[in-house]
Amino acid sequence: MSETRKILVINGSPKKGASLTLRVTKAFVEGMLRIGGLEAEYVNVSDMNIKPCTGCLCCWGSTGGKCVLRGDDMEAFREKLLGSDFVIESFPIYFFGVPGPMKTMTDRLLGVMCSLYGRESGEDYDIRHAMQFPKLGEKLAVITSCGFSDSAEVFEPVRSQFDLVFGKGNYTSFCCPQLKALADKGSGQRFEKLLAGFADAGEQFARTGSVDAETAERLSKAPFSARTYRVLMESFWNKKKAGDRDD
Repeated sequence: MSETRKILVINGSPKKGASLTLRVTKAFVEGMLRIGGLEAEYVNVSDMNIKPCTGCLCCWGSTGGKCVLRGDDMEAFREKLLGSDFVIESFPIYFFGVPGPMKTMTDRLLGVMCSLYGRESGEDYDIRHAMQFPKLGEKLAVITSCGFSDSAEVFEPVRSQFDLVFGKGNYTSFCCPQLKALADKGSGQRFEKLLAGFADAGEQFARTGSVDAETAERLSKAPFSARTYRVLMESFWNKKKAGDRDD
């Protein structure tokens, strides 16, 4: 009897279960579960007690990859992460980067990667940190969203960070621009179509460990033209200035 493989979903949105990005991610995971033999667990980073990394680098020296800080949730989370077959990071773009609690969590995972000794100018090789504890079949997907009319430039700082850590092509990524506008102002049918597309992509990811470039590009395409989106955003900000609070 085959062992059930584990999907770990790391929800980096401070909105936790109310996150629109997470709603898209859940559709992706539901697609993965279609193939059977998988189970998913969701972790809200904002619910975790995480001390900030002190940069002591003991995890690359004397502790065998473990952090010297104790008394928070990171040790148990680290073991959960290393025991997963699929890892999905889900978060909105905050000020051109990952939300604060997720950055703190990421910094504390330095020890799961191998140390890097640098390179000489002109050397041509993969500069990513290799995994200290590689697990056969482990795959990473990153699903994020932004409030801009186009995701390419806005997502670039996050994409560059993931490329440096894991290496280009070693993870699957999606960025959904205008997601809130689509949910609030678009037809329900259009949003459901997006979710269905992510479910199909999730099934493909579970079967092959990746998603083809055409599908990833289609799911990351802005739903509204720049002109239409500008009108929607002007309406949004007028409401904010009038005291409307987005809960």
